Amino acid sequence: MKIFILPSWYPYPSNPVNGTFFKEHAETLAAAGHEVVVVAAEIISLRSFFASRKDLGTRIYSENGVKTYQCLASNRHPKRPEAFYGRYRKILKALLDTALENEGTPDCFHVHSSLWTGAALASFDPDVPVVISEHLKEFLMYDGFSSFQKGLINAAYKKASALIAPSTPVMKRIRQYFRIPPQCDTRVMGNMVDTGFFKPPETPPAKTHFTYLIVAMLRPEKQIDRIIRTFMSIGNTHLAKLRIVGDGPEYEHLAKTARDCSLSRQVEFVRETGRDVVLRNLQHADVCMLYSRMETFGVSLVEALSCGIPVIAGNIGGPNDYVHAKNGILVPVDDPMALADAMKAMISISGKYDAQAIRQEIVEKYDKEVITGKLEAVYRSVCG
Repeated sequence: MKIFILPSWYPYPSNPVNGTFFKEHAETLAAAGHEVVVVAAEIISLRSFFASRKDLGTRIYSENGVKTYQCLASNRHPKRPEAFYGRYRKILKALLDTALENEGTPDCFHVHSSLWTGAALASFDPDVPVVISEHLKEFLMYDGFSSFQKGLINAAYKKASALIAPSTPVMKRIRQYFRIPPQCDTRVMGNMVDTGFFKPPETPPAKTHFTYLIVAMLRPEKQIDRIIRTFMSIGNTHLAKLRIVGDGPEYEHLAKTARDCSLSRQVEFVRETGRDVVLRNLQHADVCMLYSRMETFGVSLVEALSCGIPVIAGNIGGPNDYVHAKNGILVPVDDPMALADAMKAMISISGKYDAQAIRQEIVEKYDKEVITGKLEAVYRSVCG
């Protein structure tokens, strides 16, 4: 099949981790024998402008079997969402017209996020089936969208043939707050994971400390500062470390929090990016953690489980679909005592989990070949 993938954000040279899941999704479909074209328009924030200004403009390239049309523009309307959307719509239309002229009409469009790409594509009234996958955490927030945004989301759904949510809680909220027309098929489908890459080490590493691992963008909603403060009673009484892999705007605050808690030696920051870095740290960890205010899926947790590592997760959002007593602990969000109890408990019970069974469940549910098969079923369905 010929599939056009339209992501609302996508990697570019100065920000290679931006939307890496969408890139892996496209390349996996291409490896499965489909003709895949990515059309990625994005307006970057003023905060990102100076780091990314050399990437502004349009570029067309092929990589790993995927033809990509990408346009990056600066945000001229940071406080005017209607004007922002109007400009974005024009940029996407010009980019999509070029791709259609060069590549021909696809069998279907697969849009990642109704804001802003899904809404813009719907306004073009495409005569091709449209599949929308949602990813925004705002679906899990009370009143997470403005009235203008809600209108755009409903307009996107009106033109969709299928709607995919990454977890059951996200789909529940979508059904609760938005209008899904009868002709739109709805499915819950987790993100694909390369379980052939994320796997246990052939030889278990020698360990001198119990290691809690966090793999995440360092943003406020991840609540990593709460984990650091909770770790204070553990790090000073046990041979334990808290390793944080990732980067983002919260780094300075988190580093200061560790210093203020007298945990400079026990809390380590790894600001490198890339899945090789993630795998290396997962294979040396005893437990992986996410304690976000909301999490639509939680891919780092699933990658940890694929490595046979148990997890601790907040009980809001995606982790509810796959974290249970046999692979980890779900903790009520905003309950520091429960978080502390879970972290302490893991020191004594982490070795009692069946690592092979933990991994096998993830292979069966989220391996990239499994998810590719589910996506192909959706594409066949919407194409009649």
